[in-house]
Amino acid sequence: MRFVLALVTFVVAAALIAFGIAERTVLKPADHVTVSASAPKDVRYIVIPGSVLKAHPGVQRLHLAGSGPVFAAYGRASDVTAWLSGQRYATVRVGSDGATAAAAVRTAPVVAGLRGGHPDPNGSDLWIDQQRATGGLDWTVNVPASLSLLVAADGTAPAPATLTVSWPVRVTTPLATPMIVTGSLLALLGLLLYIWALVHLRRRRGPRRKPPQRMPKPPAPPKYRPARPAVVAAPKGRRSVRRLSALTVGAAAGAVLLSGCQGPVAAAPAPTSTTKAVPVTPAAVTEQQANRIVANAATVEQNADAALAASTLNARFAGPALALRSAVYTVKKQAKTTPLPEAIPTSGADTRVVLPEATHAWPRTLFAVVTAPASAKRAPVALTLVQATPRDPYRVQYETALVPGVTLPLLPSALLGAARLKPDTRLLSIAPGALPADYGLLLRQAHAPIAAGFATAGDPLLKKVGEPAKAAVVKSLGSTARITFEDGLPDPSAVVAMATADSGALVAVPLTETWTVKPTKSGVKVKPSGATEILAKTKSSTKGIASTYGYQLLFSVPPAGSKDPVRLLGYAQGLISAKEL
Repeated sequence: MRFVLALVTFVVAAALIAFGIAERTVLKPADHVTVSASAPKDVRYIVIPGSVLKAHPGVQRLHLAGSGPVFAAYGRASDVTAWLSGQRYATVRVGSDGATAAAAVRTAPVVAGLRGGHPDPNGSDLWIDQQRATGGLDWTVNVPASLSLLVAADGTAPAPATLTVSWPVRVTTPLATPMIVTGSLLALLGLLLYIWALVHLRRRRGPRRKPPQRMPKPPAPPKYRPARPAVVAAPKGRRSVRRLSALTVGAAAGAVLLSGCQGPVAAAPAPTSTTKAVPVTPAAVTEQQANRIVANAATVEQNADAALAASTLNARFAGPALALRSAVYTVKKQAKTTPLPEAIPTSGADTRVVLPEATHAWPRTLFAVVTAPASAKRAPVALTLVQATPRDPYRVQYETALVPGVTLPLLPSALLGAARLKPDTRLLSIAPGALPADYGLLLRQAHAPIAAGFATAGDPLLKKVGEPAKAAVVKSLGSTARITFEDGLPDPSAVVAMATADSGALVAVPLTETWTVKPTKSGVKVKPSGATEILAKTKSSTKGIASTYGYQLLFSVPPAGSKDPVRLLGYAQGLISAKEL
């Protein structure tokens, strides 16, 4: 019997250990959930909404397979749809079981007039992150529900034929360890039982001895019977009954009084909230996107400066910033000593200020300040970039060097972004659209009535091209020629005003000022020099020369009702054109 018990213990131990190991190996469930989908052959774009990517918890592992280029990127859901303006695309949907998927084909609504064509999504500023490969792509991401993932080839070829999304699953084997430990203990117990059986068997084979005789049982002691308690009879007589009745009535009255003091308690109604959640418009770009956009613009500018190629600038520059740099390139090709305008710092640069616009629409604006290392001894550069449509890159409209010692106003957080104000807004002490005309007048008349609204003391541009500088030019021409100054006011759409945290605004505006020189006597020739001669393509003229200077101005404008003046924060200026009359 002892050997049988040991054998049964061994068998149970072996079974427990075997099941414990099997639970961690062959019986272990899959460590991931996979969903596969395929789009129709004539579809070039596939969108995986954030709700699908969050169908299971954990990070998402994307696997794409195709015969050519394979591309994937993720961004805000509204931005992905806007980029697909007018395009047919397939949307992946996961079934209720979480393991099947289907693709529904639809057409994106038209945004900013974008129609037709098959654009390549590679390199768009709308993407928070992207990956591109050839033949196949494996990418692990953690995309929240508010974002969407775009899959494509290059816009021309169909989307990848194979699309798989998998999620890791946390697999637990809670019974494996107890089974293995219990089985091991039972195996040890079976070994002990086996040894015990062997010892018992050996003892049975030895000489038998007569067992000792049993001792007689002692007599049983007497049983203990406890005495019953004495019964006390109730007192007799009327006095005893009265006392007992009085005590009973008194106790009942006390209970009634106590219950009466408590009184009914009414339940207070639960407070109800009437506050409604106000939707918040997020910033158009993240800081990661902004840093990448600024770095791309700096690289384009650096390459264009090295080759003096204005066509290279078109990828990242537009408006006043493009006009000034293009004119300087033309001059520098003939006059090698001509200095270039202030460039975006690259080596060791730090984008310290990022202020994106909070909007879902286009155009979009991004303000940034880039600083160079202290050893470079360069002024920080303020950039105002604008994205015209969802498929356009952010282009530098204004590139200004900050005035030494200037302090920027209090700005909103980069996570929240700022609102772009209209040029005719009345929320500021001066409407942004009126700044070019007012400051242009200030450059010609230092004591104009509008001067009281500007911080003119220490304004370096007023000293360089203000009324005293213009008076010196008039004096140098003498009586043989006459010069006039005329401002060119910009289109209101070129005015960029970003709201600040102190209810004011950062305002970037362009201004053009044309200096026209005409001879006052017949036979007198006007002889331009330097950059004016190169751009006008003439060495002398009897008709006259018109030189146009471009100004990029960055102001800090206080809110309406404030007594603070408008301050010039940064500027860039230079000759942008010249011609013979």
